[in-house]
Amino acid sequence: MSTKTLRKRIALVAVSAMGFGLMSAAPSSAAVDEAGVGYITAISLAKTSATSSGINNEVTVTATATFPIQAAPGTGDTQTIEFRGALISTPSNGAVSVAMANGTVPTADAGTAVAQAASGNKHTFTYAATTALTAAKTGTFLAKFTPTVAGTYVLRVWQDARAADGVGDAVYVTVETYQDITVTVGAAGALLADQIPNSADTTAGDNSLGGVKVSKVGVEVVQTSGRTGIQVGFAPQYLLTRNAGSITANDEASDMSGKYATIAYSVTNPAGTAVTVYSAQGGTTASASQAVAGLATPGLTSATADIARSQTISPTTGWPQKGSIVYFSAATAGTYTITAFHDANLDTLVSVG
Repeated sequence: MSTKTLRKRIALVAVSAMGFGLMSAAPSSAAVDEAGVGYITAISLAKTSATSSGINNEVTVTATATFPIQAAPGTGDTQTIEFRGALISTPSNGAVSVAMANGTVPTADAGTAVAQAASGNKHTFTYAATTALTAAKTGTFLAKFTPTVAGTYVLRVWQDARAADGVGDAVYVTVETYQDITVTVGAAGALLADQIPNSADTTAGDNSLGGVKVSKVGVEVVQTSGRTGIQVGFAPQYLLTRNAGSITANDEASDMSGKYATIAYSVTNPAGTAVTVYSAQGGTTASASQAVAGLATPGLTSATADIARSQTISPTTGWPQKGSIVYFSAATAGTYTITAFHDANLDTLVSVG
């Protein structure tokens, strides 16, 4: 949705997932401490965090493993099934660690319930001496990571067991059952949940982020053109307002640096034809919008409790929130029109608010 459309005229002189279940020898005997290669016959993965993924937003993948019929290990014995998770492919400079978390255990048909534990990128299910499964069951656990750069990440989860002795070594080898899932991560501000509400939002203000909205958008022309063939540069910008509500006097709104206003923009030439905007001067990459982050200290305080308050424009630094400079070429003489709006719902359309 838009936050008010601004037009400025410039006069010129002239998660797909892929899985491969690999099985080898028969399951280990019930008396060993670790389940051997091929004990788990299938692993499936599903991304269960937000539908869209953005940098610095944790990604959660739920792993479901299929467990075979299992006799009780017997007096003095236990059996552990170990899993590991790791990113096997990341964007440049995107390597981050994977952390496992508990899920649901396969239901024991006899004896002690199956136990589970997570540590680092390892998750285990353990059968006590009397634990038995008389039918195939499934159990789940979670693999999590927080991407720091945009791009494609491939997560692998596998049953970790060396062929020789059935003890996990934290390294995937080709005989171990595994599953991969691909997660595409967008740039900062790509998540709808991270967008600042538009000017139509009526949420009551509070001592956190409640009631904070984008109330005005603008552009700053930072490079003008005095003749044809010279590029014009401009930067999108916006102001925030905090609605009236239950707000303590002199209270500052919470850190807004993890929230974004996506400002979309376009340019038309004197004939009314669209002109391409580029992300860099002399560049070739088109730019139609920017996700501009809020400020850590947004400046939405008031000595009076509960009233609405808005950001102000500094006479020296200008608008508080400002995006990067983008450029377009003034190929013909005349008046060019820059249109900017707050695309709060990321649909690229101008709408109420």
